[in-house]
Amino acid sequence: MKNVIITAANANIGDFLVHHWLRSLKDSNNLSHCDVVVIDYGLTDTHIKELQKEKVEVIPGTKKYHIVNKRFFDAGSYLKKNTYDQILFVDSGDVIFQGDISSMFTTDPNSFRVVPLGKRILFYQWLIFNQFEDEVKRKIWKLLKNKPIINAGVIFAPTQKFIELCDEMEKLIRNKEEFGPDQIIVNYHLYKDSVKFIDSKYNFMMSTVYLGFNVRKGIFYKLNGEKILIVHNAGQMNIFRPIYNFGYGEQRNQIKHVMYFLKRTMYLLLELYKKYFK
Repeated sequence: MKNVIITAANANIGDFLVHHWLRSLKDSNNLSHCDVVVIDYGLTDTHIKELQKEKVEVIPGTKKYHIVNKRFFDAGSYLKKNTYDQILFVDSGDVIFQGDISSMFTTDPNSFRVVPLGKRILFYQWLIFNQFEDEVKRKIWKLLKNKPIINAGVIFAPTQKFIELCDEMEKLIRNKEEFGPDQIIVNYHLYKDSVKFIDSKYNFMMSTVYLGFNVRKGIFYKLNGEKILIVHNAGQMNIFRPIYNFGYGEQRNQIKHVMYFLKRTMYLLLELYKKYFK
């Protein structure tokens, strides 16, 4: 049975999707037994043609709601109509691939596989209390309090379990136009279900890992010299992302040293606050 990689994109990240995300994925992976699907939230005709030329299936996305929420709704609808064994649900505008990720489709195949954030920050407190009904808030907080934070940018999962996640997300999120509640439901649902933590090289977020990293000729490595397989230059806005000229290629990926250390310091302070003053 085939597996599937699903992402979502609009015109703002269309060039990056085609020339960096997809190119890096195809250069580093054998996709003969894996479909690639892009949910379209406003890609240009040129983007769509380039993707289709590369055998990527482009499907129309829902018009309403915030993209971070509706990407799950649309992915769930697509999976209900198609048959796959495993899914990789992954961000596209701030992610590149640097190696073969196929082993993750067969490792712990009955569970969600994700990378926890290296630092425990006040993420749950920021989002839970403004996004959900009171009864739902209590249930979520009871389960998630003091648990490591899971980032929703890279999720390996059995298809049926992922469909159940998407259904619960659509059911529980009160205001689907808001940024952020998707991350809460991912954490809530995965901890209720069965989740396996995997190596940080499968979702390496530079600002939140305890250990540092190196960049040589545009390629990211852990400090022990191991190549990182999925690099995630995370940040709601580009100005807050720690890597300048992020992408796939030898001339890319310069560290914004000031922003990198500011973000690490901020997360450290938040972690200390949570530890001593919560």
